[in-house]
Amino acid sequence: MQNNVKKNQQWYFKIALVLLIPIVFGFTIPAIPGTTCPGPQVSVTSQSTGAASFSWNAVSGASEYVVFYVRQGDNYTSPLTYTQGTSIAYSGLSSGRYNFCFATVCGNELSQIIIIEDLVI
Repeated sequence: MQNNVKKNQQWYFKIALVLLIPIVFGFTIPAIPGTTCPGPQVSVTSQSTGAASFSWNAVSGASEYVVFYVRQGDNYTSPLTYTQGTSIAYSGLSSGRYNFCFATVCGNELSQIIIIEDLVI
């Protein structure tokens, strides 16, 4: 069982990395062909110096959500966060502009990545 979890995490990481390349280089991410897993509808719930929090709807069929951010300027990419919840908060962020990225995991499918772009922290 633990071996399968590691394989799934590696698979999700590879998919996320492939989908992250367009974010870093500034072009649009196309829809993933054949996916029936919808992305979450994300809202910024708070934003302040060094911090931001978000919430999203519970997607029917979702097993978890994947969240990460890319800091503009140096293109630092955060580690992927997997959560079964529908909110997340970041604190201790350096000043700058960020792209926050969210995706739904439905079994073995990953939704299109939803991006909150150019959030100033």
